[in-house]
Amino acid sequence: MRYWAIFAGLLFSAVPPSIAYGQSPQYESTWLQLEYERSSRHSDGQLGSSSNGRQALIETIIEETPSGVVLQYELPRDKEGKASSGFWYFPARLLERPDGSLELLDKQVVEDRIDQWLEKSRIPREACGMWSHGGGFPFQVDCNPYSILGQIESFDLRIPDLMAGSEYSHPQSSAPGKLKALPETRPGYFVNVTVDPAKLRAAEVEKALILAQVLGKDLTRQQAEEDAAKIGFQGSISIEFDLDQTGTVIRKTERSEIIATRPGEDAETTTLLTTVTRLNLEAALEKYSD
Repeated sequence: MRYWAIFAGLLFSAVPPSIAYGQSPQYESTWLQLEYERSSRHSDGQLGSSSNGRQALIETIIEETPSGVVLQYELPRDKEGKASSGFWYFPARLLERPDGSLELLDKQVVEDRIDQWLEKSRIPREACGMWSHGGGFPFQVDCNPYSILGQIESFDLRIPDLMAGSEYSHPQSSAPGKLKALPETRPGYFVNVTVDPAKLRAAEVEKALILAQVLGKDLTRQQAEEDAAKIGFQGSISIEFDLDQTGTVIRKTERSEIIATRPGEDAETTTLLTTVTRLNLEAALEKYSD
């Protein structure tokens, strides 16, 4: 899991997405809506924490080529043309290859936008890569143009080789799972995988180092690894893909339930439900314009 997603408030906002306006694209644009709910509970039944949020991207097919599909991603904008976020990630144009891998096509344009963002925000380039906090949430001074790829991966519903019997890998799983068909009343597929404790411990190390940097505390990677090694992890992830009549993925629903046991503490179960839905612009405007 990428750490901008671990800290829910960093990029996801409970503020409804703004309305999209602009010139008609060569192909029909669609609205990708990501929503999440996260909660944790201790083994004694006490609620640990909870959060939720949502974010949207607009995906436009620019061109279909032998090498793959050229796509443009941008944030929804209001009538004045203002995006819901002033960050530099979008708009971005990418090539999505048949195997699902992404390539950033307008790297120089994005780098110029990063320079403008740093100058406008009065952030020295030496701060790139560092973590701080703003609005109560950890915030990374991200100056890497390829970070866009990680942002889009969370929204991407263009999934290759989606069929019953195919293997599907999850970044946190110990092994791929086999896709199975959903009930006949729901065209699509589902898969269940078991989490890999080693991967979760590695994520715990990075989270601890980030938190130490934000709080101005000294923590070496070795110490963070030693602390993470004491945590027991177990859990599972279930993923469902709903299709429309043309076989296009219109919804991805992912639910993870992970139990963490730390020395001297009650076990804590964290549940994360993430849904990405593809909508036409008219339906999205009707649903999210309030």
